[in-house]
This record gives sequence, C-alpha cells and structure tokens, in this order.
Amino acid sequence: MKKKLIMFISVAGLVIMVLAMIFQSHESAGNPTAKEIVSENPDADILKLDGLIYTNVSDREWIKDNDYTKNKAIGEVKKQTTNTWWYRNLYASKLPKGTKIYSVNDREYSKGDAPAFIMVEKNDEEAIYQSLVEG
Repeated sequence: MKKKLIMFISVAGLVIMVLAMIFQSHESAGNPTAKEIVSENPDADILKLDGLIYTNVSDREWIKDNDYTKNKAIGEVKKQTTNTWWYRNLYASKLPKGTKIYSVNDREYSKGDAPAFIMVEKNDEEAIYQSLVEG
C-alpha cells in the first residue's frame, strides 16, 4: 500500500510539473503576463487576446497622429477581472463584459494571429490597444 501511495504521489507531482511548464511556456514566451503588468501597475487597463496582453494606448500622443479605423469584429470581453492567476483570453481588467473588440484598418484577423493593434468600442467611444511583445 505504501509503495502505491508513493508512486501515485510521484506521478501526480510529475503531471503537475509538466502542466506548469506547458502553461508557462505557452503563456509567456518572453512576453509580459497579466500578473507582471498588474503587479507593476495595479490600475493598468489591459486585455488578453491570443495569449498576448494588450494595453490601452489611446491617451498617448503618438496614437493621435495615426489613423485607425474599425474593421471586422474579433470578439468581445468575456470577463472583467483583476485576478491575474488564471487570466484567460478575452479577459480585461477595466473593460466590462460584452465590450466589442475589432481589428483595425485593413488588417485581417485569424485566431492565433494576434494583431499589433486592436480597437474596442465602449459607450460609443473607440479606444486603441497595443500588444505588449518583447523583442
């Protein structure tokens, strides 16, 4: 009985370790995570799409110098949360559930091919979000 229990604990530990490695490598890949962003700035306005974290850049001066037009709908915010432990795709820290997300200009979107910029529409106002990518 003791050998079976030890073997079960060993196998369970190995499975947990492998899952943690898979989750970490898929989520971060060197790019900032929601947890990192929110720990540095608890008031950050972020959302997650295709494993990337986006931040609101609408108030930045250089954004105002560029033209961004709403293209096709990508999806909508599934949940508003500041809990970064299991921060999933289409979760946002400030945007309410149901906020529409769009590609911009003539950039086509396909799942897994996250664009550099996206647009959200909230209360009849549009905001630009930029992906946070290392490199």
